[in-house]
Amino acid sequence: MSSLFASLAVAREALQAQQMGLQITQNNISNVNTPGYTRQRPSFVPGDPVAEYGYDAGMGVRLDSIDSYRDRMLDYRLNQEAQRQGEYSYASSALQQVESVLNEQAGAGLQSALAAFFNSFASLANAPEDASLRTQVLAQGEQLAAQFKSTYERIQSVATMQEHTITGTVEEINAIASSISRLNGEIAAVPDSIGNQSTLRDQRQQLLEKLAGLVDVAYFETESGAVTVMSKQGALLVAGTQSYAWSASTGSDGFMRITSQGADVTSKIESGKLGGLLEVRDRYVAGYLKDLDDLAAAVMQRVNEEHAQGADLDGNGGGDFFVPFVSGLPGSNAGAARSMTLAIEDPSLIAAAEAGAGPGSNANAARLAAILDGPMEAGGSITVNQFYANLVFKVGLDVSSMADKQQTQEYLLTQLRNQRDAVSGVSLDEEAVDLMRYQKAYEANARFISLVDQLTEDLMQLLGG
Repeated sequence: MSSLFASLAVAREALQAQQMGLQITQNNISNVNTPGYTRQRPSFVPGDPVAEYGYDAGMGVRLDSIDSYRDRMLDYRLNQEAQRQGEYSYASSALQQVESVLNEQAGAGLQSALAAFFNSFASLANAPEDASLRTQVLAQGEQLAAQFKSTYERIQSVATMQEHTITGTVEEINAIASSISRLNGEIAAVPDSIGNQSTLRDQRQQLLEKLAGLVDVAYFETESGAVTVMSKQGALLVAGTQSYAWSASTGSDGFMRITSQGADVTSKIESGKLGGLLEVRDRYVAGYLKDLDDLAAAVMQRVNEEHAQGADLDGNGGGDFFVPFVSGLPGSNAGAARSMTLAIEDPSLIAAAEAGAGPGSNANAARLAAILDGPMEAGGSITVNQFYANLVFKVGLDVSSMADKQQTQEYLLTQLRNQRDAVSGVSLDEEAVDLMRYQKAYEANARFISLVDQLTEDLMQLLGG
């Protein structure tokens, strides 16, 4: 009798184990298209043996744990590559906006304004006393100044947009860090022996990958199952159930600065969306604006120098054509592009003539026209025209390079995700095989219970008889 009842208990445990196997398999199939889901497998172990009739009798099977097929090293690698993808993606988008500002195809860009301005001096050289041509020179000068200012401000607006995006990105980082700290607490609060942590860990891994797309982070798991998250330079974001909010505020330099626990970490952020935004603002856009200021300062200085060598319609010596640029910082031309303004309003004051040669002379107008294709600086080799062409080329090269990096990174991430799916993803073919396997085992145990039940009934009848 005791053996028959023990057999029923063994079969019951086996039924429960196979039923759990069916339930886990069904859950895997249900989540075949769920992003971030990690497939699960039941882990069965033999039941503890019981000594009976002088030997240890097996006690069937029991469910020991529900295991998730998760490769932590692959997750971490994917997390690191997602940081570069975030950087390249947002940097590429911003640089394309700069490229559109310098697009000369419509014939209304800075290069066209430069050509029109210096060509107006060439036209004036053909008829140096013509009032309409003199007026045209001033009009083209004003147009050039307006184009310098417009180009500068439009490129600067790209950086300004990055400033607004930086604030929103920091808020998103803080929200994700808060969610990770909450999941840390939930994971630590439940035992993992029966797979209760799997769904929570999947959610946390998705958040870690999303966070990596925003900022360069490193993380490690503690004994409690919680993860500690920080920037690669050590700025803490999550420790256990505590998240540490970053803040974005305008610094003394007028730019948005990122602080963590009171420390400025702006220069330490290297990748992710936030790293890309800062790189565009502090490296690319700042470099383009510097080139524009240098070009504007050189044009004003060269034109003023040459203009001062000639004479106006009344034979007076030429003065400044543009208001001289005065730098606020030694060795810097910051602000030159936005400050370009004509110093004269009267067309008769244009010094087209050679000094002392009379109003019919055109020598100085010819020299002014030649500035476009002459050296920007004394003893230099690069011309005004070449300098701007180089700037346009530089922007185009940066856009192309960043787009290539983004494309390569997307390919690498796709390969890594495919590798992770091969380990952690759900295969419907495998699940179909498991369904049949657990079903057959369940049916066999049910048949065994039916047999034991019949034997028990027969035995009761014998004993009763």
